Amino acid sequence: MTVVAVVQARMGSTRLPGKVLSLVGGKPLILWSLAALRAVAGVETVVAAVTEDPADDPLVDVIEDAGYRVHRGPTRDVLTRCWDAVAPYAPDVVIRATADNPFVDPHVVEGQIERVVVAGFDYVGTAGWPLGIAAEVARAEALSAACREAVDPAEREHVMPFLYARPDRFRIGSAAPSTPPPPGRFTVDTSEDLAFVRAIALRLGHDGPVSIGDLARIVAAEPALLDLNRDVRQKRWQEVEA
Repeated sequence: MTVVAVVQARMGSTRLPGKVLSLVGGKPLILWSLAALRAVAGVETVVAAVTEDPADDPLVDVIEDAGYRVHRGPTRDVLTRCWDAVAPYAPDVVIRATADNPFVDPHVVEGQIERVVVAGFDYVGTAGWPLGIAAEVARAEALSAACREAVDPAEREHVMPFLYARPDRFRIGSAAPSTPPPPGRFTVDTSEDLAFVRAIALRLGHDGPVSIGDLARIVAAEPALLDLNRDVRQKRWQEVEA
């Protein structure tokens, strides 16, 4: 069983340009995301899927200098970019994460992989978890079908909707937590989000990987931290960036 992880990244975010190289706890945001996926048990390869835009050249330098592999592909067709990044490694299972989620818990992702491998699901997403804690896990065969067949621009930009929007065709599962997870929004779309994850990193006492227990401890001790990005609205997957 070959498990490959892909982290999609680009410098051109419309809400917070260049966020993936913003420093969090002394290192670029994207390196938190890549390290979290590398810590997942059973992952053979972690590759960053970066755009072909020359503006992403500095991003590629940071990723490669840290010892990670890079694939470059289309800016808007992220589905093709991610699939082409993992396909050379002949995966059976693909983990897909984004570079703006620094606190993905490797153990949560391991539970998602187990649901795909043992329970036979085609896709296991982030339902039940705070934003930024889980990844998305899919059978490679299903993701390959999505790449071949998806035509909706939003489905091509957001990678996995082709699967979970078709429960009549694909087996959609979950790996929801057995106990209530901590409140909070642990992804970075805005400057408010960035302030929040920087505050979390300052209180961690280490530079990752991060567990759900770490986050629960911090927000329980200082619940006012949640006010930093409480009012940020998450974009829906149907919204394609202009």
